[in-house]
Amino acid sequence: MERTKCYHCGDTCDKTVINYDDKTFCCNGCKTVYEIFSENDLTCYY
Repeated sequence: MERTKCYHCGDTCDKTVINYDDKTFCCNGCKTVYEIFSENDLTCYY
């Protein structure tokens, strides 16, 4: 069985899965960093 990985940090989403913008995050911190990067055109990080 394949585990869900966080789009931002790459950790496995064992306890919490947050879906946002068609992506999966392990915590609100990773989702927030993604939002900040997206809002400031810094998605080249990914």
